Amino acid sequence: MLQQGWGTALGFDATALWSAWAENLRHTLVASGRFMADEAPAEVTKALRDLLGSA
Repeated sequence: MLQQGWGTALGFDATALWSAWAENLRHTLVASGRFMADEAPAEVTKALRDLLGSA
């Protein structure tokens, strides 16, 4: 799961929410604003490659 950094600043704990449904949850915090793929393309690409490589 990718999460924008500002979500944690607002107190949103995405890991706690999603871990109830995803037992193998991998959480990555991305320092970006509204659109992660545009603002942090290298981090998003790495996360996708890691996910697809482990499938």
